[in-house]
Parts: sequence; structure tokens; C-alpha cells
Amino acid sequence: MSNFRKQLLADVSSLCRELFVRRLARVKEQELVSDKSKADILVLIIELDQLRRLAPFPKKAELDVSPLEQLKTALADPDHDDESGQQVLLDWVKATRPEADTAANGGVPEGATTPINQRMIDGLASVRSAIDRARVRLMLAGDTYDRPAYTAARNAFTLSREIYAERLRLNQIDCNNEDCSTLEQVLKPAIKDADGSGFPYSIQAVADFMEERTFPDVETA
Repeated sequence: MSNFRKQLLADVSSLCRELFVRRLARVKEQELVSDKSKADILVLIIELDQLRRLAPFPKKAELDVSPLEQLKTALADPDHDDESGQQVLLDWVKATRPEADTAANGGVPEGATTPINQRMIDGLASVRSAIDRARVRLMLAGDTYDRPAYTAARNAFTLSREIYAERLRLNQIDCNNEDCSTLEQVLKPAIKDADGSGFPYSIQAVADFMEERTFPDVETA
């Protein structure tokens, strides 16, 4: 991988990560995670993958990277609108490849999800069910929990799961046996056994786990 390609992919991945983190912060303050919040980040994942798979990859002289530099600067301001930033990144990535490549295969790489990635995806679905069961258990027991903290954690879990699972499904990133074991043997049991005071934080722990793994360094992505 050329130094230019490596650095460019790292820059774009970093911007995707920043926009994802910003969207996470926003949904924690909302009542529900909208379909738009999910779709906005999912489309970035597809476009990032399209860029990574370009062959031949554009030469440095062929690309104007100034919009990326401007976006980095803009996102340094915590009050910068993440939706406008996302549009800048989306437009730039789309402009890097021929129109035929944009439509080809909908941006989805061929090949089945790897078994280890599918194990994690299935595990996350099981955790989602565990959250629902634990919530019912606590309600029936009259064991109250902090509702605002629960809503924020649930929304973070919902958005993180949507994005992390999609990257796993498309084999854009890889998990490992240790990660799967952590989910299955530590994080899920913590939710199943949580009392009211710990319930929201056990959900947030899974959201944090996924957030840390959704946009790894581009060398390993």
C-alpha cells in the first residue's frame, strides 16, 4: 500500500469515526434513534469501502484533498454541524471514482460474512434480547432504574450496534475470539444479572465496547 493511499484512507476513516462519535453524542440526548441517524452513518461506511477498493487507486496529483483538510479543521469546533460535515465527506468520496463504480453492486463487497464476525453479530442480537428481558424483570420486581440514563445508554447501544454489525457483516473489520468471549461471558451476563441501579450502565458498557471497535486503525480495517 502506497504511503499516500495509506494516509488518505486513515484520514477518511478518522473523519468517519469523528462523525460517528458526534452522532452518538446526539442520540444520547434524544428519546429514540431515528432511521435517519442510522442511515447517515451507514452510507459513510459504504462510501469508505468503495474508496478502499478503488483499483487502480488515484494518484496524489489526481485528487483534491483540500475539502478533507477543511473538514478536519471544521470538526475541531465542537459546535460544527455534523450533518453538513457528513455531506462534505460524502460528496468528496463520491467524486473520487467513476459513476459506474458508484452504482456497481450497491457498494457491497461480495463474499459471505466470516464465521467469527457472524458470531459477534449473533451475540449482539442476543444482548439486545437480554436487555429487553432484564427491563421486564426489573419492572416486575419494582426495581427502579434511572430512566434518562437508560434512554441514553439504549440509544447509544442501538446506533453502535447498527454500525458495528454492518461493518462486521461486510467484512470491513474483523473481531476475534477474545472479543466474542468478552461479549458472551462478561457483558451479556452483567445485563442479565443487573439490578436497577446498574442496569443502564451495563448497557452503556456494551455500547462503549462496540464504539471502540467500529473504526479501528485503517491498517487493520
